[in-house]
Amino acid sequence: MKAKSFVAYQLKHWLPGTFAYFLLLGLIELLVTFYRVPQAFFFDVVRFSLPLMIIWALVDVLRSWHKVRKVSHDQDILAADPVQVALITRQRRQNKDSQALIKQLRIRQQSQLDQMELYSHEIKNSLTSLQAAAENHPHVASQAVLSAVHSANYHLNMMLGDERLSMDDNDFDFEWVDLSALVTGILKDNSAIFINLQLQPQLTSLDGVHVLTDRKWLRFCLVQLLSNAIKYSAPGSTIELKWSGHQLQIIDHGCGITASDLPRIYDNGFSGHNGHQTTKSTGMGLYLVKKVTQQLNFSVSVASTIGQGTTASLNFLPTNVRQS
Repeated sequence: MKAKSFVAYQLKHWLPGTFAYFLLLGLIELLVTFYRVPQAFFFDVVRFSLPLMIIWALVDVLRSWHKVRKVSHDQDILAADPVQVALITRQRRQNKDSQALIKQLRIRQQSQLDQMELYSHEIKNSLTSLQAAAENHPHVASQAVLSAVHSANYHLNMMLGDERLSMDDNDFDFEWVDLSALVTGILKDNSAIFINLQLQPQLTSLDGVHVLTDRKWLRFCLVQLLSNAIKYSAPGSTIELKWSGHQLQIIDHGCGITASDLPRIYDNGFSGHNGHQTTKSTGMGLYLVKKVTQQLNFSVSVASTIGQGTTASLNFLPTNVRQS
């Protein structure tokens, strides 16, 4: 801090105390005048109080100067002491890194809160539709109940999966997974939806195929991709699950994805043209699948043609595949 700046700061700091002191002296002078107190009393007050004011001002100056010197020493350290320079530089860098990390954590926390709100909204919608059906009809159709429960369960699993993926200590359990058995189990869990929408699952070349990966997260990815295929398939159409060239493909014959949307389908919350048209999409499924594959040993890819359908593929390394 420069001398002029220091003087200006000190004068500004003294202003309230100085004003109060002179105000007190003015009040004493008024008392002396109105009550005809000897004038010597006023001079005695000034004689005893003024040295105290001067001492207070000097002590305050010394304290302020000490603070200024300390700050200046930290900020403008001489290059003659390289060790101290290195320590100060390192400390400043660490402080900067810490601030960046805190900012990153805040952004991440806000993103998680936004996603939690989205999942909660979808679950609430499912329960609200079920409640409305129950209020309007004494006997709710089982298909309506199954559809609402399935939707709520699906979004709950997405929410839990997203939370687990956000943790840095994921403990993956790699094993040889029988694809045919895994896919059959998923289709069985979704059989009510297939029946309700009159969709026909078709399994091709899955028998005898085993892949080395985490069973739980592979199942999670398949459920998301199958859910997308179901959402955009026309009633009465076929959804094919096919093994071809180290790829597990989920093929639907729905509306397809526009070329402009394809590059962004893995973005967080992106629902694209189809999502806006049907209001069925949260834009989270493919984002989570991509997030899983980035941490595991397989990848995801999507190809689509408008009006013909979409093929979502999980791609495995040849070394992680066994076929019998």
